[in-house]
Amino acid sequence: MSRFLSHLKQHPYWLAAILPVLIMLGYYIGCHVYPFGNSSLLTVDLGQQYIDFYSYFRQTILGHPNQFLYSFNKALGGDMLGVFAYYLMSPFNFILLFFPKSMLDTGIVALTLLKYGSAGLTMCYYLKKRGLTGWWLPALSISYALSGWMLANQLNIMWLDAVIFLPLVCAALDSIDHHPLRYSLLLALTLIVNYYMGYMICLFLIGYFGFTLIRDWISVKHGFKRIGQFIWSSLLGGALSAWLLLPTFFQLTQSKGTYTVTKVHWKFEYQPLKILSKFITGSFNFDQMPSGYPNIFVGSVALILAILYFTNKHFSWQERLFSLLWSGFLTISMMFEPLDLLWHGMQFPVWYPYRFSFVVTFWLIMLAGRQLTRMDDGIAIWQLVLLLVVIIGICGYVLVNLDSFGFLTPTQLVITGSAMMLTLIFLSVNSDQSHITPLILFFLVFAEMTLNVVFTLNQLSYVSHSDYHTYTESLRAAAAKIPSSDQDFYRVGKTVLRTKNDAMQIGYNGTDQFNSMFEPAVPAFYGKIGQPAGDGFVAYTSGTLISDALLDIKYWISPRTDGDPLLQHAFLPTVASRPDLNLYTKRGQTSNLTLHQNPYALGIGFVASQNILKTRLFSDAPLANQEMMLNALTGQKAYSVLFSNVALSAPKTKGVSAAKATTGTTYTKKPIAKTATVTYTFKATTNDPYYLTLGSSFTDNLVSLTLNGEAVPIYDTFRDTVVLNVTPKQLNQTQKLTFTLNKSSAWFKDVALYRLDQAAATAEINQLAANPLVVTHHNAHSLSGTVNVRENNQLLMTTIPKAKGWTVTVDGKVVKPKTTVGLFMAVKLAKGQHKVQFTYWPPMLNLGLLISGIAALLAGLISVMSYRPGRHSYHHRATRKP
Repeated sequence: MSRFLSHLKQHPYWLAAILPVLIMLGYYIGCHVYPFGNSSLLTVDLGQQYIDFYSYFRQTILGHPNQFLYSFNKALGGDMLGVFAYYLMSPFNFILLFFPKSMLDTGIVALTLLKYGSAGLTMCYYLKKRGLTGWWLPALSISYALSGWMLANQLNIMWLDAVIFLPLVCAALDSIDHHPLRYSLLLALTLIVNYYMGYMICLFLIGYFGFTLIRDWISVKHGFKRIGQFIWSSLLGGALSAWLLLPTFFQLTQSKGTYTVTKVHWKFEYQPLKILSKFITGSFNFDQMPSGYPNIFVGSVALILAILYFTNKHFSWQERLFSLLWSGFLTISMMFEPLDLLWHGMQFPVWYPYRFSFVVTFWLIMLAGRQLTRMDDGIAIWQLVLLLVVIIGICGYVLVNLDSFGFLTPTQLVITGSAMMLTLIFLSVNSDQSHITPLILFFLVFAEMTLNVVFTLNQLSYVSHSDYHTYTESLRAAAAKIPSSDQDFYRVGKTVLRTKNDAMQIGYNGTDQFNSMFEPAVPAFYGKIGQPAGDGFVAYTSGTLISDALLDIKYWISPRTDGDPLLQHAFLPTVASRPDLNLYTKRGQTSNLTLHQNPYALGIGFVASQNILKTRLFSDAPLANQEMMLNALTGQKAYSVLFSNVALSAPKTKGVSAAKATTGTTYTKKPIAKTATVTYTFKATTNDPYYLTLGSSFTDNLVSLTLNGEAVPIYDTFRDTVVLNVTPKQLNQTQKLTFTLNKSSAWFKDVALYRLDQAAATAEINQLAANPLVVTHHNAHSLSGTVNVRENNQLLMTTIPKAKGWTVTVDGKVVKPKTTVGLFMAVKLAKGQHKVQFTYWPPMLNLGLLISGIAALLAGLISVMSYRPGRHSYHHRATRKP
């Protein structure tokens, strides 16, 4: 055993990399994560967003490189370079190429394990460069790789790269005197891999550089020289990454940047002492995701050693003072709003607060490692007393306020308190730093961090492998029914939805999207046509005959009506009722889904009246907006009313009380009522589609709705008036619309019923269909075709979202497109036949490429000039034994 342990001790890199992987793999096996059971790692955003982006990544690398620039399955179309920069630039993603598209959730397990191991490895590299040896290397490396931040953000898998690269960048900064280019290159790589977390690392590096400046102080002259090296090397690193940063910065100004906070509140965001709760094992649960405290758990050993560092007289008082000030700054940043905003780029995080706290875990472990390099004198009595006071203070405060911390239990507090006391005992008893102390504390770290994994990750629930796999493959099979002979441009809609990025998962032009890098004009338009939308998402769940046609939704996928209902809904969550799909042509079906073809789809572009340039859409009038658009596009001289109001009966209520107001009625559930319902009735006198509008007050599952006892799905999140299809099956019979209150009260705002004049609407749609853009070529970022304009004062109307970056040519000449209804591109055309081409190239990409190219040449020149022939051979001769 002694020889075995000695052998392990001599290979700290292997231990640092493999042990986090083994701990996590053991946990995954115990939790039956596929292929060890039917669970997965898919939870929250990883299951609802990122996994679809990873499927898109595979498609891009394996055959569609143009998707790196732009995508038509980002809702109706949008820039993708910024999306790649935020979500998909990690070099670790290439491991996903070794997994089939149907097993992507298994690939994510491998990807996650690889990142845990890499975090331990890079931290071990840093600590070894700083002089640490023996069992302390894997001990502190495990503390870093399995820190509270890593586990809490396991689902934000693209952020984990920052934890991996931070030790490498800091190690390079330590040696900037001799290898400045190494620092520049690593900084550039960090920014390229994830600019968002890279920004936080850049802020941290300012403080870390100040620490190294004092730690390695030689003279004033040397200090100024080092400052100069830091500045120009950092600028060089930024310039090397400019090819991605500049176009991404531009996209930020068009998407996330539009939500930047301009008014700052000078306040603490929570009572400061509450941060002590985060030093307890497993201090995390689901409620900590949307709003919680910083995740800074690093284990008892690392925390106690970091505290001891400030009492170690072997380090200069200047160094320890700076470290104390920087530690104070980091601490205040995790609770003081202006500094919190600074670390997050002047935007409050939507969920996952204090994302930058990974730098705090690094800082604590770095201080712990530095303390271990100079523990020659052991622990003095006064230090022991100080640590006892700290331990009692932390555990005592948490114990007294345990009821305030829903993520903690007495068991967790006992585990942490015991680990802290054991750490203190072994550090003080073995004051000579004998070989047994590091080994014992290594096993203590191993045990405590393993328990941290269990307590932390047990707080979350996950999508099952079968639910993900079955839904995805069913949708893929249905999309495969689209005729391969149809080479035209078209979009696909569906009444089922697992995620709003299903189109990216499967690889077709869809209508939905959930994306932090999302242009606000798209959700704004969706809201105005009655579709669920928010700052970062859209879901086309309840289209009409008109909106389907205008948006070129040529194919629709919906559950089979002749199959087993229980089987269908077990894994096919239905988000819309579309009885009007019966008006479309059935083109194929699988065992679970049916494919319909929309004969009224107008294509990506068509000739229309210039009246559309004057059309302005209203808020909370979705059907009127659709009516106005169709009238304007066809150039109707006399306004054609397409949606007529249908009278609803006075509501019949059960178990509710009513409070009427001019803006609607509020119904409140009576205390003794088991169910609370509000029922309207109407009669359908034609076979036309019927649509119900509901105001934004009905969001968040406020009510459930049925039509004659059959469920009418209401999407759970929206901020505008939405449209639902309530076309009944029977004519001239009383139809019942029953709302069941799911919460204590509901404000019935903008509840109205409309009938679409199908004949009039299809006549106008067919008028537009007579002059389509005949697409001759299209890919992810370009589209070209021919169009015949038969009258004057017309234009080519497209449903391509207008954005800077598009170049439009007509007959080989560049033209400036117009914007219609606040979103789409349109091109004025003279009478006659024309060739039109649309090409997208990200703004500022050329400038970024130029800057990065110059920076690369400069880096190469510096490398050549600093190379000294014979230097390595001289060193070899000088160190060779005689």
